[in-house]
Amino acid sequence: MSQVIAALNIESLVYGGNGLGYHDGKVIFVPQTAPGDQVSCRVVKSKKRFAEARLEKVLEPSAERCLPVCPVFGQCGGCQWQHLPYTAQGVWKEQIFADLLHRQAGVDRARVRSLVAAPEPWHYRSRAQLKLQVSGQQLVMGFYRRGSHFVIDHQQCPILHPRLNEAARVFRKALNGFRHTHRMPQLDLGIGDDGQIRAVLHYLGREGAAVADFLRPRVSDAGIALFLQTGRKNKPQSVCGDEDLFIRVGEPPLLLAYGPGGFAQINLEQNRALTETVVDAVHQSGARRVLDLYCGMGNLSLPVARRVSELIGVEDFAPAIAKARANAQRNGIDNAAFHHLSADGAASRLANGHGFDLVMLDPPRSGAYAVVKELQALRPRHILYISCEPPTLVRDLQPLLHGGYCLEWSQPFDFFPQTHHIESVTLLRRKNDGA
Repeated sequence: MSQVIAALNIESLVYGGNGLGYHDGKVIFVPQTAPGDQVSCRVVKSKKRFAEARLEKVLEPSAERCLPVCPVFGQCGGCQWQHLPYTAQGVWKEQIFADLLHRQAGVDRARVRSLVAAPEPWHYRSRAQLKLQVSGQQLVMGFYRRGSHFVIDHQQCPILHPRLNEAARVFRKALNGFRHTHRMPQLDLGIGDDGQIRAVLHYLGREGAAVADFLRPRVSDAGIALFLQTGRKNKPQSVCGDEDLFIRVGEPPLLLAYGPGGFAQINLEQNRALTETVVDAVHQSGARRVLDLYCGMGNLSLPVARRVSELIGVEDFAPAIAKARANAQRNGIDNAAFHHLSADGAASRLANGHGFDLVMLDPPRSGAYAVVKELQALRPRHILYISCEPPTLVRDLQPLLHGGYCLEWSQPFDFFPQTHHIESVTLLRRKNDGA
């Protein structure tokens, strides 16, 4: 039988969202707890130096604890911190981020800037991947339970843009009882800065035409553009509406399109703040020739291109490169070239004997360790690392900080209120270059 800890004092929060306490000299991680809580918990996984536990009961609540807004908080895996006021979330994110950089990469805490908090802690998500299951004859739509593939049904997600909640209700009504729904594992919803909504419905059956005919009048009447994704590698097929969603970045604003299956940041306001920080960093560095790895559809490339002589963007998702080129043309930017390449090896291939003054990289959560090792050899004067995963950021920073680079500053952003996630921008400079 698993061990029950009758009374555990929660002392802090850690990356991942769990509270941390100590019992018999061992670290105990407990989700849905707040610093200052005294809780009872049940150990579910025990290692030599730490254990993971399930919250059983809050015996004495922390003064920081508040009531969650969402009725399925604690079941749904989408949020970890709704039981904390937003100001407290920001304090802990800033501390967790600075601690990770200091303890694991040796970064001076003075080099870590204050967290840029989100202007709106609710209804900020412009994109969502809703999971679908059929239980009995009833459609279940929502996010997975933490650590499982069991879908927690929710009627109204408080971190989604209100119009995405409305769109979800359209599909819930249309798909509930539909004979093909059991072959639909996921619904991707997105909204642009102009309010246009696009849905990509994943369908694993063989009657896509029948599905399209059934849904077309139901979603087009709601003003939703719809695409069917019939296989992981297949191009999404249009059912109705325009394929592009548009976002605004930069000052004066650029209008950038991204297509079905493409990527854009989920928090559009914070994306604009991050883009401004990136553009300022490039400008202050004095860079003229810039390489943007993992460039996507040009979210960072095109605002930066207006401040430099030459920008080269690299992305291994071909549809995103097509959008980046179209976005450059739409916005009258003629000093940016985009290449469909893997980020690994791209910097060496495109250096052309001139090298780059600055290399930007915005990798996925897995980070960019192989690229970082390549950049050590190429030695651009500046490296600007945009990260959505602090643990892989600190892993990737270590060889650079031990290999001739110093960290100028690192700026955390809160793109994901009510969750533990932290976005960041970090500027590194090559030592002894006189810059």
